[in-house]
Amino acid sequence: MTVLPGQPEALTSRAAGLVSSAEVILTVIQELRGIVDDDEGQAVRALHEQNEQIASDLERIHPRYEGTAAAITEYAVALTDAHARAESAQADLDDAVAERSRTASALQGLTDQADAADTPDPSLTDRVPGAQRAADDAAAAVGAAQARIDAARQDMENAAEAAIRRIDAAIDSTNEGFWDGVGDFFADIGDFLAGIGEWIGDFLQGVVDLLKAIADTIVAILGALVVLLLIVAIGALFGTIGLIIGAVIATVLAAFLIWSVLSDVLKSTPTVSATDPYADAKNKTPDDPSLSTVLDGTTEVDKLGGETDSVIKITKVLGPDGWYYTVTLPSTQEWLSRFGDQGAVNDLDSNLALMLTPALQTQYERAILEAMDQAGIGPDDPVMLVGFSQGGIMAGHLAAYNSDYNWEAVVVSGAPIDHMPIPDDVDVVSVQHNGDPVPRLDAIAGDLDSIEHGSNWTSIRVDPPNPDPILGVDAGAHNSADYSQTYQDHIGDVQENHPDLANFFNGDGYVDTSYYHWTE
Repeated sequence: MTVLPGQPEALTSRAAGLVSSAEVILTVIQELRGIVDDDEGQAVRALHEQNEQIASDLERIHPRYEGTAAAITEYAVALTDAHARAESAQADLDDAVAERSRTASALQGLTDQADAADTPDPSLTDRVPGAQRAADDAAAAVGAAQARIDAARQDMENAAEAAIRRIDAAIDSTNEGFWDGVGDFFADIGDFLAGIGEWIGDFLQGVVDLLKAIADTIVAILGALVVLLLIVAIGALFGTIGLIIGAVIATVLAAFLIWSVLSDVLKSTPTVSATDPYADAKNKTPDDPSLSTVLDGTTEVDKLGGETDSVIKITKVLGPDGWYYTVTLPSTQEWLSRFGDQGAVNDLDSNLALMLTPALQTQYERAILEAMDQAGIGPDDPVMLVGFSQGGIMAGHLAAYNSDYNWEAVVVSGAPIDHMPIPDDVDVVSVQHNGDPVPRLDAIAGDLDSIEHGSNWTSIRVDPPNPDPILGVDAGAHNSADYSQTYQDHIGDVQENHPDLANFFNGDGYVDTSYYHWTE
């Protein structure tokens, strides 16, 4: 996996081929004109004239090949250099991020020891400035490495623009005749109009996505206000004291919600990097996913990340008409982020922001999109989103409110996504256990059982596979492993209703699995 897009080796080979083509054209021109006109026969004269015409035509187009070959050769060199610098910077960035985490932990530990001492301990306090400098140096190293990657990317783009200008100049210098000019003019007009049309389409789609997100944000906030007012109203039933207590509780809850949401959406995007959680030979590499076991990945990423790290899995397979990607998202792993953040962004703050303010981008969402960009997923590549609980909420959220990618499928479990405006051309499979309260969290918008989905949507609502014989189905209903088992039990319905999901799995072809992680 490369830091920057493009394939320097392939481009260098292609440039060498163009250079060879240009040289062959020159050789052919010389050979054609080197034929000695030593015969006055009519056939020989005709051949000589034909050779001269062909040589003239080749001579006219040769600068195009030569100029294009030179431009691409130069760009290949720049691209190779940019890739090398970016790869080196990425290695330094990974080391710097690890060092930043280590020095920050050391500084925090030293500070905690100094604060906990009954009397000032010079052996501890004297070490704090040094630890602070080490932490600052590590943070600066992270920024410097990222700046080197950005500089390499900018140099690559500048080189590409220079190559385009050189190619355009080579072609323009050999354009001849009135009709060539007319054809180029109308081709440029067509490209211009097509570009305008594409821009308008993208702009309007962005406006539609934003309006949907704003509308749902208003509905969610109004729903929260209704709950808060209900708390006050219930308190008022017990007299003045009850009213005061209800008002205090509602105020505290409102402040907590606002604080949690703003603390997430206002933070900068985490630094996302590739990781190999199975580099240790002692760890077992997971089996390649299949349609029936795809929800197993939700348990996997939850275990890999935990409370301190956010980990997603991106699986790339060669489908019937190109690359297909499956993005598996983790669920909430940290519930006390307001009382000591452990690092994972798939926490309570992000959960509340997703449910209450879909018009605002959480750290979690921004990091996912960055990871997908690093994985090389293009805007037209088919993508399937998979998630349990908060991971499922995020999957539905992206399909409903984001048009940057080609979302083709959403497979979730234990997630309240029924009221999300997911387009009808997206295949949706939602597994919900009876007795699990989480999928019912969006019931403020109405009765889930009365919602009518299109043929693109399959809802599996059944009892969990292993209900507690004493406590009933409610016990353990919200469990990713049990949800995967339920999904597998109904895989026949999924295959029948969503045959295109098979495109995301290819047991006999190319399969590549990569992991990305980040912390706050």
